[in-house]
Amino acid sequence: MKSSQLIVPLIASLLWFAPAGAATPDQLSAIAGMGQLNGVALQCRYMDQMQRIKLTLVVHLPKQRVLGDWFEQATNDSFMNFMSNNSSCPDSQDFTQQVDAAIKQIELNFKQ
Repeated sequence: MKSSQLIVPLIASLLWFAPAGAATPDQLSAIAGMGQLNGVALQCRYMDQMQRIKLTLVVHLPKQRVLGDWFEQATNDSFMNFMSNNSSCPDSQDFTQQVDAAIKQIELNFKQ
């Protein structure tokens, strides 16, 4: 099980006690998905996809430090897992499609 899958319920339970407007488990999962893709994009030097990921988050997420931290932790976990698993970069077109799907999840979960 991925660390982000273990942490989502923990963070979600902590956010239960946060002020109104705190992130839902689905929102945290969508952010973690973007972080996972961002870690791969960093490793594979897919700069255009990194820019798309970050722009999407800036446009759609509320300006809350905890959400940015959640994204950064997911990015770091993904980056480190990529190296330790000696993974290879996905095809750029396939990766673009993964980012497209993740962007749709963010848009769905953070409707304005």
